[in-house]
Amino acid sequence: MVNPLKWSFAFFDLGSKETARRVRLHRNLRRVGAAIHSQSVYCMPYSDSSFNQLKDLDQGMFVVRADVDEAQLDELVSAYDVFISGLLKEVYKKMEDLEDAKAASTDMVSRRGYKKRLNSMYERLEHLEGVAALSQNPETLSRVEEFIRRVVEIDEYEPGKLI
Repeated sequence: MVNPLKWSFAFFDLGSKETARRVRLHRNLRRVGAAIHSQSVYCMPYSDSSFNQLKDLDQGMFVVRADVDEAQLDELVSAYDVFISGLLKEVYKKMEDLEDAKAASTDMVSRRGYKKRLNSMYERLEHLEGVAALSQNPETLSRVEEFIRRVVEIDEYEPGKLI
């Protein structure tokens, strides 16, 4: 496995009266693929596009690119692995819900609900694929590919039948 040596860090300091902004920022950081490093510090493997996404999230946030030495690398990779593991668990749970929705899609309303879940699942998988690509972990990339294959299988099942 190749561990990235270039990382992006996002720092912010929001007062207690800025709760809504802090929550929105945490969600947006997670959405772009940043993992929490410590209080008010997020990190992610560097790429030009991910760095620019971080910079565009909030004007009050300080974003830097850093070359990380081997001694610090394990801590960052570990933090990012925890983040990715959480995403994998979320997607897996949603995949189970998608299977249930497919099995229950016996009428027009439930089919629409299933299609909405399917589209949402593909968006989650696209996000997960981007995060996995940043991590450069072949095992994670393989799991994402497995998830994609599984979602295609679910969609090919006949509606209204147990999987």
